[in-house]
Order: sequence, then C-alpha cells, then structure tokens
Amino acid sequence: MLVIGDDNPLRHIGRAWVNHALIGVMIVAFLAGPALEGLMLFPAQVTGVADLGPEIDAVPAWARLVGYAFLHAGLLHIAGNLITLWVFGDNVEDAMGHVRYVLFFVLAAVAGGLAEAYMTSDPTLPVVGASGAVSGVMGAYLMLHPRAKVFVLVGYRVPVAVPAGIFVGFLIALNLLMALSGAGEGSMVAWWAHLGGFAAGMILVVPLRHRDVALFQPAHAFPERTGRFASAKRFAERFVIDLTPKRSAGIARSFSDRTVAVIKALAFFIGITLVVELFVP
Repeated sequence: MLVIGDDNPLRHIGRAWVNHALIGVMIVAFLAGPALEGLMLFPAQVTGVADLGPEIDAVPAWARLVGYAFLHAGLLHIAGNLITLWVFGDNVEDAMGHVRYVLFFVLAAVAGGLAEAYMTSDPTLPVVGASGAVSGVMGAYLMLHPRAKVFVLVGYRVPVAVPAGIFVGFLIALNLLMALSGAGEGSMVAWWAHLGGFAAGMILVVPLRHRDVALFQPAHAFPERTGRFASAKRFAERFVIDLTPKRSAGIARSFSDRTVAVIKALAFFIGITLVVELFVP
C-alpha cells in the first residue's frame, strides 16, 4: 500500500524547505548512480563481526550510517520513500522547525541503520534507502497527529482514507510481524531499520518539537479545507472509501465511542486490504 496525501495544514512555517531539500538531495543521489555506492551501509562494519576489507573500511561506519539514507536500489524504492516523506515530513518539520528537523532526520537514519546492523540475520549484505529515516518521520507524525486523515492506495489500486494512527500503527505491526517471525527474510527489506526508525521518531519528537506543539492532537485540530483547489479536492474525495470518524458538530464523543470508531475503522481497513490483495487483479 502507498500513502498519497493527508488533510493536515502547516501551522508554524510557511514552507517545509528542509523536507523539500532532502527530497531533492535523494533525487540527485539517485541520478548519480554508482558514483555514491561507497556510502552503502554494511552492518558487519558497524558491529565488527566480519572483516570486509580495506575498500569498505576506507569509508568510516559513521559516514555510512548517514549516507546510506540518501541512496536507493531502484525507481520504485525511491518513489515510495519520497512520496511518504512528502506526505508526512512537512508536518513534522512544522512541529520542530527547520534546524531541529535536520537533526531529527539524521538521528532517525542512524537509529534505523544501527537497528538493522545489530539485528540483521546477514550482516554482510549492504543496506540502502531512506526507509529508516522516513519511518522515523512517520513515528513522529503518529505522536503528533494520530487523528489526521491520510489517503492510502490499498494494493496500489483502491483509495481509502483512514486516521494516521491506524495507517502508521498497521505498518509498525506489519514490520514487527515480518521481523520477529522471520517471514520477511529474503525479501530484501530492512525490517529492523524500519522498526529502529519508528522507535527513534516516536522518542525524538518529544524533546525536539516546539514547546507550544502538543502531542496527540485532537480531531478538531484539523480544519476543513479552504483556499485554492479546495473544491476540486473535495470532489476527488467522493471516490475515496472514507474510514475516518465523522465530525460531530458541538458534541463531545465519549472515550468508548472513540474506541469503537477506531476498532471499526481498523477492522474495515484490514478487511479492505485483504480483499484487494487477494481478489482484485
């Protein structure tokens, strides 16, 4: 599945310049091709469990723990990471400010790399991709805006709107399942890098956010769309399966009502995902 957008305006900054710059750097690195392969992360170099030779050791492990996040193995790999970063990164940068967001992104990348280095079953395989850092961004978004509406292409075919908490929580659970069960071995996916990034993002957002930015912001923090293209976007949403709780004007919903709504949305989301993956060609 692929996230393609959210309903979450910026509040503190005019533009997410750092997020845009990170996307630009990744595109340039991808176009550079083999010229930057020297920044691939080798878990064995980080942990010291194997000697990979002087050619690998010529680039220190600390440089690889940052540089690997800007390299990608193919077009689909980079496209998925960049779209996800585009959707979630601007709001995380908005909550932290430009400088802190740079620090956050680097630390999330390092955390993902370290998790993969120490937990992988084959430390000699190189690791590339922004997935660890992007997972950190999603982890931070989960802590900030769990009720924000996000738009997901289930099976890359069916558009569904769900609360961000359900989408990100589903991804965390899926990564845990694949990593702990061993079912993901051989898939060339760095499951532990994702999990390390998620954990780092959820932790780091607490001290790095601005003091006036609350965690777990309520549903009313996300106003209805206004401005340019608002009508067109609302028209497009008619073709989306919306699983987000409906707004109740002036009526406070009880905890039990909110819990039931979340359980229903999660059940429908999982059900739609299974149907699309198993039966839709």
